[in-house]
Amino acid sequence: MSTEITSPSGAPLTTADRSTAVAESLKRFARIARQSDHKKGIRAYQTHIRRDPWIPALFLILFLLPTLVTAGYFYLIASDRFVTEARFALRPALGNVDKVQSEDTGNNSSLSKQMIAQDTLITTSYIGSRQMVEAMERQMPLREMFSRDGIDYFSRFDADEPIEKFMRYWHKRVSTKVDSNGGIISLYVAAFDPEESYKLARALMDESERTVNELSVRARNAALAESTRELKNAEERLHAVQRAMRDLRNRAGVLDVQAVNKNNLTVIAELRKKRIELSIQLNQSLRDLAPERRQIQDLKAQIQDLDDNIEKIERQMTSTDPEQRRLLSEAMTEFEGLENERKNALLYYNKVLAASEQARIIANRQIEFFTPVVSPVVPVSAIEPRRHLITSIVALVAMTVFGFSVLIRKYLYS
Repeated sequence: MSTEITSPSGAPLTTADRSTAVAESLKRFARIARQSDHKKGIRAYQTHIRRDPWIPALFLILFLLPTLVTAGYFYLIASDRFVTEARFALRPALGNVDKVQSEDTGNNSSLSKQMIAQDTLITTSYIGSRQMVEAMERQMPLREMFSRDGIDYFSRFDADEPIEKFMRYWHKRVSTKVDSNGGIISLYVAAFDPEESYKLARALMDESERTVNELSVRARNAALAESTRELKNAEERLHAVQRAMRDLRNRAGVLDVQAVNKNNLTVIAELRKKRIELSIQLNQSLRDLAPERRQIQDLKAQIQDLDDNIEKIERQMTSTDPEQRRLLSEAMTEFEGLENERKNALLYYNKVLAASEQARIIANRQIEFFTPVVSPVVPVSAIEPRRHLITSIVALVAMTVFGFSVLIRKYLYS
């Protein structure tokens, strides 16, 4: 529709003609507006809101009622829960033996990283297990702590329920989290009394530490038994070698062929040294004394005795009897073999003895300790339930649902 004012003949319009044309145009616009659909547009939507009786009902049901119920429960009815937090890590116990043998650290004497990681997972699994719940029930009135009359109906546990249902409730009150980087275990215990929350957290840590160390008792006892058995074998081996050397001495007629040979060489050296001294003394005496003198004769007799003894010993050492030389050579060879075997057996026995002693020390001590990073303390104020957070979330969700319901009603009504 054009709103331009022109004359059919193309002549200029007068002021009166322009006024008449404007009036006709305004009347035409008014008729178009009266004939339009009043259910569309902003005014139609506002009229729909004012006239739709479901809008207030939806506001009451979807927003106001859930928000008030949630706020009423959490601020007026819900019981306070006191949370005790503890953080700890499993660390191996390193004793004096481990420190002395530092080159074995990480192999035999110390716990490997894989074992620590496995025991960490075992600890978290055991805290949430039925065995842990039964162990705690033997130490404290566990069900009574969570089923007192002072606890609100939705938070307390029915003491008559079976253990299977109590396990579900247990997982809501006790939880763990493991830091994958450092292996630190975080323990969270929620109870309705601060002292009970603290005592339960301490009992869980002590029981977990005891159980983890008991898992290695069987392995430690087996290692100790194996070390004891091996020590007995090493001792029998050493005694057998010693008995063989004793029998060889009895057969050869000497305590030690090498020792006898060494002693003979030593005696010959001493005899020769003594003969040289007597020879020098004889030469000096012959300058002043006649050969027939008693002193000269005694010196000659002593020198002759020394020569005879040296010759006798050398003859025994270099005997021309083939059988005697063969027996002596065989005895020396057998002595050398038994001596080497004795040294090896003694060295092995000492190592096994040290390993057995170390196994005994490890078997009688605690292998792993729970090193506290954050020690549990008695909570001062309740941090659960989180009333402001939960109420705000419920109100936000309810407002969103109410907004969507209004949009749906608008499109359905239109």
